[in-house]
Amino acid sequence: MSTEQLTFPEELILLAHRESDGKQLIPNNVLNISLTAAELAELAELGRVELRGADLAVVDSQPTGDAQLDAVLSQMAKVGKALPPSKWLIRINPVRKGRHYLQRLMERGAFKADKSRVLGLFPVERYEYDDTRLVREITARLGQVVRGQKPDARTLTLLALTHHSGVLKQLIAIDDEKRIDELVRDDWAGQAVKTYVDKTTTKPDTTGAGVTLLDAGGS
Repeated sequence: MSTEQLTFPEELILLAHRESDGKQLIPNNVLNISLTAAELAELAELGRVELRGADLAVVDSQPTGDAQLDAVLSQMAKVGKALPPSKWLIRINPVRKGRHYLQRLMERGAFKADKSRVLGLFPVERYEYDDTRLVREITARLGQVVRGQKPDARTLTLLALTHHSGVLKQLIAIDDEKRIDELVRDDWAGQAVKTYVDKTTTKPDTTGAGVTLLDAGGS
């Protein structure tokens, strides 16, 4: 499997888990919203939706062949009107979206599942990397942009999604955050995530005491 075969949500879910042990790097609510934004971005790449002014509209309801993307597209078509991207995130955001993409990538060899029981009673499923080549390749691509290389359109969107979800800073040291902000300023998918994060998160706890990183099994 090569990175060219991956969709935006697949790339994002790969990056959103710590390479060493599969721990999820951002809270579930932010990950779910960010994955929804990634799905919308992928639908735009496929010509199914497009931005019209400040609103995102369905322009072609023909199925893409990807069951998850088609479910999102169907939901949007049923609404029957254009909405700002940030509002679409709330309208079509289901819980536990990450598990779908983890299982999809497990089938493709990137992750493996470790099943166990807490206190010998409660089943727990944790995901760890089985093959780190893909995540390292994608991280390296983003790292080149952080260090000054001009991104292509797909890399720019992924940069926006990872930056505003909080994933990027956990993967790569960023010396010039203002430059990254400027690069992704016009990316509507990333800005929709930023709108959500700005409204729902509080000032970071610099001690780390107020932050809980849920494991991949909680996606």
